[in-house]
Amino acid sequence: MAMRLLHFGFAVRDIEATTTAYRDLFRIEWAPVARYALPDGQGGEQVSLVTHGMTGDGTEIEMVQTVSGDTVDTRWFGDREGVSHVAFQVDDLPAERERLALLGVEIVGEGSAPRADWFFVRDDRLGGTLVQLVQLNPT
Repeated sequence: MAMRLLHFGFAVRDIEATTTAYRDLFRIEWAPVARYALPDGQGGEQVSLVTHGMTGDGTEIEMVQTVSGDTVDTRWFGDREGVSHVAFQVDDLPAERERLALLGVEIVGEGSAPRADWFFVRDDRLGGTLVQLVQLNPT
C-alpha cells in the first residue's frame, strides 16, 4: 500500500513565537502545545513541546521544540531550526520496520504517544532528510 503524507516537521527554538508567526503570516491555527517526556533509549529522558497546525488545503505541519535530552532533532541537526522531517502515515508500523531493516535503512529514534506510534529513519539516499513513519492510534 502506498504511504500517505502525514505532515512536515519543523524543529524550532521557541514554539510559541514560531507558531504565532505562522498564525499571523499564513493564517495557520494550532492545536494546544503538548509536553512529551519519552525515554531516550539510553536510560535518560527527552522532553519536547509539540503542536500541529493545518494549512487551508489540509496539509499538516508539526512544530517541535526540544526542552531537554537527546531528541532525534538535536542528535541530527544540533540547534538548527527549520524542516527536520517529513512524516508518512502507514497502516502497519511493525511490517514497515521489518521491510526497511531488510533494505538496510537505519532507525534512529522511535516513540509512542496517545495519538500515534512512530519511528524515524535516516539513510544517505534520502538527501539528508529524516523520514518519520507513523501509525495513528484509533481515537
